[in-house]
Amino acid sequence: MPGTSTRFLALMRGLNVGGHNVIGKHELVRCFEQLGFDSVRSYIQSGNVLFRSDESRVAALSGAIEAALSERLSNRVRVVVLSRARYRAAVASAPDDWGRNDERKHNALFTLRGITPRRVIEQLPVPKGKIETVSSGPGVIFWSVSKQHQTRAAWMKLAAAPVYQHVTVRNHRTVFKLRELLEEL
Repeated sequence: MPGTSTRFLALMRGLNVGGHNVIGKHELVRCFEQLGFDSVRSYIQSGNVLFRSDESRVAALSGAIEAALSERLSNRVRVVVLSRARYRAAVASAPDDWGRNDERKHNALFTLRGITPRRVIEQLPVPKGKIETVSSGPGVIFWSVSKQHQTRAAWMKLAAAPVYQHVTVRNHRTVFKLRELLEEL
C-alpha cells in the first residue's frame, strides 16, 4: 500500500549522457513499475526516479534496479538508492552557503555502493582554496567552484579521474528540487 511504504530516490549514473544509455522518462518509469514499485515519478532526463517500495533494504533495491536497467540497455548501469530519511540527512549536511551563492557552481557528488566520500576525496587533487571548496556528508560530497575561475579549479579534472566512475553528480537546483519532490511523494 503506497501510504505505508518507504519513499526512495534512485540516482542513476550515466543515463542519457552523451548519447549513451539512452532511455526515455516514460520507459524509465515503466521499468520501475515493472519492478513492483509504487508512486513512480521521474525528474528530468538524467536519471532521477522517486518511488515507494515495501522493500526497505537499499542493497536489494539497488541490485534489482541495476539488473533491470542493465538488461534493458545492454550496458551496465549503476545507481545510488537513498531513502527519504537518508537523502534528507545528506542534503542537510551541505555547508550553509552551498547552492546559495550565484557566483559559484554547486555540485553534489553522490557515491555509489562500495566507496565512501572520504575515499573519493583522497583520490582527487587538493582543492584550490579561494577557487573551490569541498566538504562531505553521509554518502555525498559537496563541491562549489567559482564560475569566474572554474577552469583553474583542481577538481575540474574530476571527469578524467578513475574515481569519477564511482559517483553520480547533480547540481544544486536538482538536489533541492528532488528533496521537495521526495517530500510530496
